[in-house]
Amino acid sequence: MKSSVRSQRFLGTSCCVVLLLLAAPFSAARSQEKIPREVIDEAAAHGTVMVLVGLKVPWEMESRLSDDELRSQRTAIASIQSDLLTTLEKKNYKLLRRYEEVPGIALEVGADALAELARLPIVTNVLLDRSPLSLAITRDDNRAWGESTAKHAEGAVTEKVPFQLFKRAATDGTVLVLAGLRTPWQREDQLSDVLLALQRTAIYDAQGYILAELAGTRFKVMRLYQSIPGIALRVGVDALRILERSPAVTNVVPDRPPVTSSK
Repeated sequence: MKSSVRSQRFLGTSCCVVLLLLAAPFSAARSQEKIPREVIDEAAAHGTVMVLVGLKVPWEMESRLSDDELRSQRTAIASIQSDLLTTLEKKNYKLLRRYEEVPGIALEVGADALAELARLPIVTNVLLDRSPLSLAITRDDNRAWGESTAKHAEGAVTEKVPFQLFKRAATDGTVLVLAGLRTPWQREDQLSDVLLALQRTAIYDAQGYILAELAGTRFKVMRLYQSIPGIALRVGVDALRILERSPAVTNVVPDRPPVTSSK
């Protein structure tokens, strides 16, 4: 089944153990050129940080390539990924995922590995793994998501699925929800074409993983978001329990029924 394949791929990237180590000192001068300050701060505060690393290799969307060109591009991507891992061999890092379609790689890195990424000419930039609810979403096609989740963004979220959603699902049979997904994310206007494709692939995999987990429960897909890590669903109590336990879900908030235009 395609959904189960996607779930296995995503599980390898998201279900990793964060190692709380003492941060080693490193120079931030060159790091700031390709690595955001927030990535450096996260590594310093927690010892390691989960990141997406963009790699410098010629790249085109696969839909534009012939079969031979596609194979050649994937070979080049695999080669530069191997070069990077060889360079990081004695550093504090953990491989989370090697992408074959886009020139990127998902890692968990310590301060020494982060400093090496900043130094390497084959690294274009580094993205932080963050929770989607802590971000301001401003694009028009994301407005519904932003409005529904903005009031939940301030302060700590103490429960992944609010108890009120379980009550409404038990009373009404189902409830409309927006589920935030645990995958690295950055506003698309801040990304290169390569990293944009990488990010959308990660979102697609996360959605596939959730749908595989929900198999056999009462649910309906209302919308698959392409540019933000989330999915809109109509779910019953059994599906809510799955979302609550899922390692791929950051939080669940109530959604509003779609607005119908009146003439």
